[in-house]
Amino acid sequence: MVNRERLLMRLILASYLVMLCVLSANAAPATIIPNAAPISLNIRTAGDLANACTIKPTNKVDFARLNFCNGFAQGVLQTSQQNQNGTRICVPNPSPKRSETMVEFARWVRADASRKDDMASTAFLQFMSVRFPCTG
Repeated sequence: MVNRERLLMRLILASYLVMLCVLSANAAPATIIPNAAPISLNIRTAGDLANACTIKPTNKVDFARLNFCNGFAQGVLQTSQQNQNGTRICVPNPSPKRSETMVEFARWVRADASRKDDMASTAFLQFMSVRFPCTG
């Protein structure tokens, strides 16, 4: 009698395993979310940065360019401030909106065609030192 009960239990267990396999095979396949295509930003010159800073974002690439502009500006300023011999820039408190300052930078670059091919970081620091000079 014990062998019969064991055999019955094994049969039930095997049936459950088969049902589990069949049910999981018929389940909806996992939704695969494709990775977003990488966005390539090639911003080297003041003209490139000016264009990125004044773009009207209508898609992911435009948003990436505008965000790059803001991050680039913040990074260049912080790096310059950490260098004792860096460009002297005195932003007032309260400071103007970054977006307004970056639009001014773009106007400044476009006002003199020779600036557009300057290295982006150098031109940005030059603009900022003229826009926000330190007095005293």
